[in-house]
Amino acid sequence: MPEQDKWSRWLAETRFGGDEKAAERGLATLKRVRDTLLAKAGLEDGKVLLDVGAGEGLIAFGAVERVGASGRVIISDISEALLEHCREAAEKMGVLDRCSFVKASAEDLSPIENESVDVVATRSVLIYVDDKQRALKEFFRVLKPGGRTALFEPIDDHRLKDDSRYWSMRRLGATSEETAPIRDLLLRIAQFRGEMLPVNEAMINFNERDLVRMCVDAGFAGVHTEFYLDVWPNPPMRWETVMNSSGNPLIPTWGETLRQIFNDEELARYEKHMRPLIERGGNLARHQSSFTWAFKAPLPKNPLGAS
Repeated sequence: MPEQDKWSRWLAETRFGGDEKAAERGLATLKRVRDTLLAKAGLEDGKVLLDVGAGEGLIAFGAVERVGASGRVIISDISEALLEHCREAAEKMGVLDRCSFVKASAEDLSPIENESVDVVATRSVLIYVDDKQRALKEFFRVLKPGGRTALFEPIDDHRLKDDSRYWSMRRLGATSEETAPIRDLLLRIAQFRGEMLPVNEAMINFNERDLVRMCVDAGFAGVHTEFYLDVWPNPPMRWETVMNSSGNPLIPTWGETLRQIFNDEELARYEKHMRPLIERGGNLARHQSSFTWAFKAPLPKNPLGAS
């Protein structure tokens, strides 16, 4: 078994903070994302789907039945550990003969031949890619004529500074009267997060309109995007779950972050005021995302239908 890397470690350990209930809720949401994405992917018997940045194979294994016994799924990732995980999962599911596994980045799919796949699918992959335009050109290259991409990406465009700051402060709890005694600590967290952001620049310097434009520039003949902006109360969460979780593989857990910022006294003061809010739930949070389907010529008669 390949050694764990930051990608496989995050999926296995810190994505949901080791909390089974949080994992159950999160995976249910991800499955709904997958089903929405694949519903307009044009999959049918005999099709070939390439899952770029497959992770644990959520998209790939959701597609394998849709392409039937004569179809095929190509699972690609930059992580050897995750490719091995997917290989073992495919064997357990009895679909290993319909899957192939490729180590490749989104920007360089050179192991995949020109015009060899019907669908290129990704979920939360381009947020880690600095050169998104190059990745989309690679997607275009490997697609057969009449093929399409199916892309899902979280949207957190920090170029919209006022909106970004508003929701960042809400996420930190800075708008609650209960956190007034620790407003100084919350402002220090906001400052620290701002200093960390350049590390994750690829996540915060684009929006759904940029993705549409980049698809057109990559050569696609048609693009359909759906943007979702939702504000819902956070569910009650265990304090330990939040402390042991991280938002993505490139950043430390929330507990590790706080220990970088605060001394023991400050950390205890922060927990005293924030723990009841987190464990009670109900704090409003913003969730932004986009689904994008881009079509390579010739366009199908019913682009957003099943075929």
